[in-house]
Amino acid sequence: MNALRITLRPLTAFGTPLAGDTLFGQLCWALALRQGAAALDELLVGYTEGVPFAIVSDAFPQGLLPRPTVPDFILGLKPAAAAQRKAQRRLQWLPAEGRSQPLVDWLATAEAALDGTGMGRAQLLTQNTINRLTGTTGTGAFTPRQVEQTTYLPGTLLELHVLHDPTRLTLADLRQALDDIGAGGFGRDASTGLGKFEITGVVASDLPPHNSTHLPALHFMTLAPCAPIADELQPEQCFWQPVTRFGRHGGVAALGGGGGPFKRPILLARTGAVLTLRTAASPQFHGTGLGGAGFPVSGVIPGTVHQGYAPVIALNTGLLAASSALLESTSSSSC
Repeated sequence: MNALRITLRPLTAFGTPLAGDTLFGQLCWALALRQGAAALDELLVGYTEGVPFAIVSDAFPQGLLPRPTVPDFILGLKPAAAAQRKAQRRLQWLPAEGRSQPLVDWLATAEAALDGTGMGRAQLLTQNTINRLTGTTGTGAFTPRQVEQTTYLPGTLLELHVLHDPTRLTLADLRQALDDIGAGGFGRDASTGLGKFEITGVVASDLPPHNSTHLPALHFMTLAPCAPIADELQPEQCFWQPVTRFGRHGGVAALGGGGGPFKRPILLARTGAVLTLRTAASPQFHGTGLGGAGFPVSGVIPGTVHQGYAPVIALNTGLLAASSALLESTSSSSC
């Protein structure tokens, strides 16, 4: 698959974070609206059997990658004092250019959360629905509510890392679909003007799946939520945080013929998961496609799929490899 780095400029606030699996879902709808449902069905052939036509990462601040989800003790670091833990939780971004360093050295370059830039500033807004009979708010559907939006400073740039099969989805069609999403708005409250962006650049990705020595590796980090494949991993050396997706259909599909817009909940590994393969390799992605007839995620549209794949990058983690002995000794001493 071809690997691309796509640069986006947010034009408005966003009601939904630019997560890879959510963006993939809207990409599918954009392709269906422009090329027809039959064309999308053809693209999705083999999607749940490990043959995806495209895989989309989360949107990251330009030049940065998320901090890998790995405990300090695995890296041989002493636990931080309680007063320092809150500050450390803000150190969530790493410079992409330093990814070939040993993981401990790379983590030492972590940057704080970028309020107002990069991933933007989260803020709560109060929304009201006016009862036209009383001319004011009230109870039930007319109760004032708070919603979260993410705003960006002018000139902020975000980056997507996208894999696509050029024999099935051309670069031109991929860019057109993303342009359509950016023009119409991504995610929640797009109909009110949220979620708009423009593409400012598309280049070959500089994040190859292998490490700096161009050799197969064991340890990788995911760049989007994913559904790990247990048989391919060493579970005692994998670390991630869970995230549950409560998906729902949009557009006319939300009507669902009376079935409602909601999909079944899906449990995924959050972006930044550290995965250790059983055998060294140089994969471009990891995970599996969810949904379809064999594992339906929607009772309304049985053919619905969800991106359980994630682009991956290799990690230079000599300490992780050495940690297996520590884990084994810990587990044996606790028996």
